[in-house]
Amino acid sequence: MRGRTADAPLWGRTGKVLDLNKKLSLCLLLVALLASSAVFAGHHEAEYDKLAENWAAAYNNEGAAAVAALYLEDGMRMPPDMPIAKGREAIQAQVQAGRDAGLAKVDIELVESMVSGEMGVSRGTFKGTDADGNTMTEGKWMSVSKWVDGKWQVHADIWNMDAPAPMPE
Repeated sequence: MRGRTADAPLWGRTGKVLDLNKKLSLCLLLVALLASSAVFAGHHEAEYDKLAENWAAAYNNEGAAAVAALYLEDGMRMPPDMPIAKGREAIQAQVQAGRDAGLAKVDIELVESMVSGEMGVSRGTFKGTDADGNTMTEGKWMSVSKWVDGKWQVHADIWNMDAPAPMPE
């Protein structure tokens, strides 16, 4: 009887070890699978580290709709002293409100990022300026993102300022 039965050891009933070609083929298959998963994970991390840069570029060059497109359809922003903006439409409106208030440019620094499978967490700092380059705000942020449809998308982010907002006169 040819083949291996459930009760037969891997090396066969005769005690002969699998031939060298079969062993080599199994080893190469295992190495290829491990290498491809490491490359895929590394690709995820490299792409994730670009997300903060892409966010700033979208805000500075393309506008609120481009920023909102970086979020999941049900993504959310948690701004300080305001309700959660949930969904791309609400995110776009919240970002546009910042632009309308004179926040012309945002510089974002990524301080730390961590990726585990299809989830990523990052944190950093930001500085927002008006059209003349005057600092309007500085602070820190944190973001949770998911790898969906071949790209990183923001699930939720939160931020706050380093100094309290000015009091109205």
